[in-house]
Amino acid sequence: MNSFAKTLLVIGLLVVLICPGCAGRKAIVKDAFLLDAQRGGESVQAASEAILAVQPFSIAPAFGGKGLIYRTGDNQYESDFYNEYFVSPAAMMTEQTRNWLAGSGVFARVLSPVSSVEPTDILEGHIKQIAADLRDKATPQAVLEITFYLLGQHKRQRTIRFQKTYLAAHLLESKTAPACIAALNQCLTEILQDLEKDLNKSTAAQGPR
Repeated sequence: MNSFAKTLLVIGLLVVLICPGCAGRKAIVKDAFLLDAQRGGESVQAASEAILAVQPFSIAPAFGGKGLIYRTGDNQYESDFYNEYFVSPAAMMTEQTRNWLAGSGVFARVLSPVSSVEPTDILEGHIKQIAADLRDKATPQAVLEITFYLLGQHKRQRTIRFQKTYLAAHLLESKTAPACIAALNQCLTEILQDLEKDLNKSTAAQGPR
């Protein structure tokens, strides 16, 4: 046996010794979910010529990961390794809100993320919590809490026109990831419905820009 063959044999033996279970190890399977708030009803008549830009939302650090979060105690949380959001929850919430308001008619225009048009209004959002609350085993529920800020912009000077925190909770049909996503979709839909109504009142009260 030449030296090259001996080297290959040694490498092969080392691989077997170091990783005896590699050949039979199964790939980790994860399920990924998207949030999807379904907007129903007709759009309202635009209350002004306001042009809205929706900024990327911020999120509390505890909920910023992709894994679904379960609250199991007053100060105890668990992240689901096998069930996660397809993209970050902050990015999903931003896009869902932008699409919702674009279809609402509250603003004359809702800009795309890459638009170079100067907006008259800017919407910011901060997600305070997004989780499945399992503390009460009899009534587990999904909880979503978001604070929105509507900023008026004039000559790059910004003022707060509207600010409100929305909290929604819906019962889980089962303690599963799909049930959690379904309940969170209900929460998000409820919050965006209320946000649309409040922004419509706010823009109407402010009159033409």
